[in-house]
Amino acid sequence: MIRTETMRMSTVNGLAFKQKLQAGGTGITIMTPDDNAVFTINKRDGDCVPYGKGNGDVFVQAALDEALELTKRLPYKRLGTISKVYPDIHCDEGAVDLEVEDSKTEIDVITSAEYREFIAQYTDKNGKFSYQIMNKELIQFASKSSVVSKKLADKEDADSIVRYIVKSKAADLARNRGMDESMLTAFIDTFDSMDTRSAFKELKAYLRGKMSRKK
Repeated sequence: MIRTETMRMSTVNGLAFKQKLQAGGTGITIMTPDDNAVFTINKRDGDCVPYGKGNGDVFVQAALDEALELTKRLPYKRLGTISKVYPDIHCDEGAVDLEVEDSKTEIDVITSAEYREFIAQYTDKNGKFSYQIMNKELIQFASKSSVVSKKLADKEDADSIVRYIVKSKAADLARNRGMDESMLTAFIDTFDSMDTRSAFKELKAYLRGKMSRKK
C-alpha cells in the first residue's frame, strides 16, 4: 500500500495518513477506534471530498483541516495497511486491507532510486519534503546548464524544460541513465500529489521569467 506515515490527531481520537487511491489520485484517510473515512483532495482548492461514506459527526471540517495539514508534504512509502486504531492510538498494521488499497498495476515510482534520492536530498529535519529546497537547487542547476539556456533560446515551453531538468537532476542523484517518459510523468505527478500545489511552481516561474526577458 502506498501511503505516508500515520500522524496522531488532536481534533479526533485517531490517526491520519495520505494514500494513493485505487481510482487514481490522492486520498486522506482518517481512522478512529470506531470508524474510518477516506477523502479525495480537490486539486483546485485543496479541499477534502468524501470518498464513500463517513460519519459527519466524527469527521468534521476541523478534523479534515488537521488531517490535511499533518500529512502535507509527507513523502509516500510502501507501507502495510492499518486494520484497527485502539483507544490509546496504538495501530495494528498489516492485518486487514482497507477497501481503497491499490490494486491496479501502475508505474512504481516509490521504490525507484530516483524517488529515494529526491526524498533523501530534499526532506527537512521534520521529515517533510521541502519544495523550497528542491526548487532552489533545481533553479541553480537550470542557471548553469547550457542545455537549458539553449532550450530557453529556442522558446521551448516551460513544462518541457522542467521535465528535462527534473529528469537530469534525478539521474544525477541516482547515478543512472535516467527515466523514460512514462516514468518521468509518474515521478512528477507523485511529487505534485504530496501537496495541493505544483511541486515545481518556483522553477516554472523562474523559467518563464527568463523567457520573458528574452523577448
